Amino acid sequence: MRKLIAFLNVGYAGMDAVEAFVMPDDATDGEINEVVWEFALANAEMYGYYPPSDDDDQDDEYVSEGIDGHFEDYRPEHDSERAGGGSFEDDFADLLREEPD
Repeated sequence: MRKLIAFLNVGYAGMDAVEAFVMPDDATDGEINEVVWEFALANAEMYGYYPPSDDDDQDDEYVSEGIDGHFEDYRPEHDSERAGGGSFEDDFADLLREEPD
């Protein structure tokens, strides 16, 4: 399994997030980017923001064009980004324990 870190952005200060996740070794960048986009949407929605849509009824006050994310392969120096300190290795251990055999 490939250990990855997602860097998520809502487009407003103080709403960024960093998420550890795992993907199969043969996952393509496109597949990984789809997962990161879902993480970014969930992070934005947690703050009540949504991406722009063609819906005329959408309240522009809660729209952000800055919702995005990118990923990097995990490196120990990413641990400085982990909320609450510690190591993302702890998160990976939990995630890998949850994976079906």
